[in-house]
Amino acid sequence: MPADDNFCRLGLTVSRKVGNAVCRNRVKRLLREYFRRHRHFFDPPVILSVIAKKNSGQVTARMIEQELNILIKKG
Repeated sequence: MPADDNFCRLGLTVSRKVGNAVCRNRVKRLLREYFRRHRHFFDPPVILSVIAKKNSGQVTARMIEQELNILIKKG
């Protein structure tokens, strides 16, 4: 959704179904890194909400980048 101000924001939801705390934190770290690297592609600024699903505990940074690029129509 569009942001009211000039800042991009990221909201993450990673439930226990994804895995243990180490696994959940890894998924969140990878998602934050993707957002940090691609923040400048969002014009105008947006609020992006990502919900990690059950099998997302096994993802790699490359898989996240490919999936999110498709979802935000960059890829």
